[in-house]
Amino acid sequence: MVAELVETESPVAFLDELERALDAADPSSYLGLSPDEARRAAMRIQRLQARLAAHSAAVVRAVDALVPVGLGGSTGTADLLARDFGRDRRAASRQVRLARSLGERTATERALAEGLITEAQAVVIVNALLGVPAEHQERCEQTLIAAAQTLSAKDLSCRARRIADVYAPKPVVDQIENDALEKQEARAWERTEFWMADNRDGTWRGGFVLPDLQAELLKTMLDAFTAPRQGNGRFHKLNDRSAPEAIPVPEPVEGTLGQRQGHAFAHLVEKMPVDGLPQSGTTAATLVVTMQLKDLRDGLAASTLATGTRLSGGETRRLACTAGVVPAVLDGESLPLDLGRTKRLFTKHQKTALGLRDLGCVAPGCDRPPSWSEVHHPIPWSAGGTTDLDNAVLLCPRHHHQAHRDGWQFRRDDHGRVQTRGPDGQWRDDGRWRAA
Repeated sequence: MVAELVETESPVAFLDELERALDAADPSSYLGLSPDEARRAAMRIQRLQARLAAHSAAVVRAVDALVPVGLGGSTGTADLLARDFGRDRRAASRQVRLARSLGERTATERALAEGLITEAQAVVIVNALLGVPAEHQERCEQTLIAAAQTLSAKDLSCRARRIADVYAPKPVVDQIENDALEKQEARAWERTEFWMADNRDGTWRGGFVLPDLQAELLKTMLDAFTAPRQGNGRFHKLNDRSAPEAIPVPEPVEGTLGQRQGHAFAHLVEKMPVDGLPQSGTTAATLVVTMQLKDLRDGLAASTLATGTRLSGGETRRLACTAGVVPAVLDGESLPLDLGRTKRLFTKHQKTALGLRDLGCVAPGCDRPPSWSEVHHPIPWSAGGTTDLDNAVLLCPRHHHQAHRDGWQFRRDDHGRVQTRGPDGQWRDDGRWRAA
């Protein structure tokens, strides 16, 4: 019926049919579904939302092209959309930007219209293609659309940063990624700021904008206190030393007061002592940077944090001189990681290595980071299992409980990634994208 309306009547006639269907549907009726029916219904509605997002982008482009500026006193398309519905000027501006971008990416818009990708994934794809040479854009677009079928928007962003591997050899890809990261880091530093205000009721409010690195450092420190199963929830002293080392004050920089405070806050976070913070999950509040030894010396290739965030070579070399960041340089001297049967509990270094290898909970679809995860013995120690990396996987507390309850099995694929088999009998990996 809807298809016939689109072909024979106004292109928006199908909206009447959709509105009549929604008017006839009772949202509370979903509570009468079985668990499987509810899950399938939710999935279908999510796909419909994606498909409607494609229609929304198309009609916003029509408004942008057909409606004269100044109609009704509006200052532009975004202002007009905000006045018509929602009153959210910022959200309307994002709608207009996405609509214009999708107008140049027909394959991405078609995938969105078919419900194959989400709106967030579409944004990642169109942004990633901005830096791709015109002759390679179609192939890169198809690659990212295919990757979006199995990756979250966050992991798709990581994949998109290495999209040059579709058309260029690895040394060129490394250089392209590193150049892009350096520009991104420079832009992030320009946008860095911090503010605080006294509410005069015994509390303060504030806000900040931080680059990826310093934000990851701060989040990792906070995760040490907020991760599940963190004892009785009481805070530990940051530092018990009688004469703690002074935190260097950054040199004055040009910019607004907010920018200067933001830079100072970034330096503070970077120099924060972490040795007194509690250990939770896999590691204490410590970030791990991994890269090849040759690349560290040359400073040309990007490195990877345990969270998946990529850093330029120059930023990585600078970090080698700071505290709170553990450089895990491949091809360098290794730590004694395999303890066999000598101990039952895993060491700090083993947990750090597991965080690098597994990147967090290995349960399919779970995005819990290493700091929120616990070490699981696939072969129980009580049954003769060893306390080494070959008999260890990271699981968040919820999936750790399920693994014991349901007897999950684990194995490695040809690339060393952990695969999990639950009660359904299917082998699956965690779905994260990893840099080569």
